[in-house]
Amino acid sequence: MPTPNRFKAPLVLLVTLVLLCAGVAVLVGVFGLLVKLFGAV
Repeated sequence: MPTPNRFKAPLVLLVTLVLLCAGVAVLVGVFGLLVKLFGAV
């Protein structure tokens, strides 16, 4: 059962948003870890 066209665009947008948020969260986490690591030295 193919997805109707009117649901496809918001779904793609939602997935893109979620992936973007996940990517930003990972970057912030890695950056925080690096700061903590080099801040202790």
